[in-house]
Amino acid sequence: MSDKLPEQERISKDKIPSALEALRALDAKELPDVPAKEAIRKMRRQIERVLKLGYTYDEVSEVLAGLDIHIGGSRLKYLLGEVRKETRSRNKKKADLTESTETEHFTAGSSVEVLETERRANATLQNSVQSSKQKPQQKPKAQLEQEQPKHQPQPQSLVQPEIVDFTEDYQPVMLRKR
Repeated sequence: MSDKLPEQERISKDKIPSALEALRALDAKELPDVPAKEAIRKMRRQIERVLKLGYTYDEVSEVLAGLDIHIGGSRLKYLLGEVRKETRSRNKKKADLTESTETEHFTAGSSVEVLETERRANATLQNSVQSSKQKPQQKPKAQLEQEQPKHQPQPQSLVQPEIVDFTEDYQPVMLRKR
């Protein structure tokens, strides 16, 4: 193969920046018409309103034909259904996206928070049990009654808290997308 290309196939490097600027300066070209589906999308609310008022698809088609918009009743019904489907699927995607980010945040954040809270609670219980075990021997109740004046209430006996370890039975909750 030869490295020689015809003159019109070769472009000078110094012309490229000016060509890029000229292309960037172009605005969107206004088209004289739009596809039927796009037109129905724009008229959707009004079409649905008159359908609810009792008009048929064929009657709506006749009104539009008087405005030089020629779409048959059955085609109008089909296009309106397509527009509705697209809107539903677009809304569903948005809802799924929102739900999935909330679910990820919930499962990632809350399980860690729950474990941390349980760990702190267990540590507090263990500390209180250890400190109660390290207290000096209490005097017999009869001796305590003699030392305390009669007008003060008697101390309540200390109830030993039960230590519960939640970490063994804990299983994080996993949420599923619908």
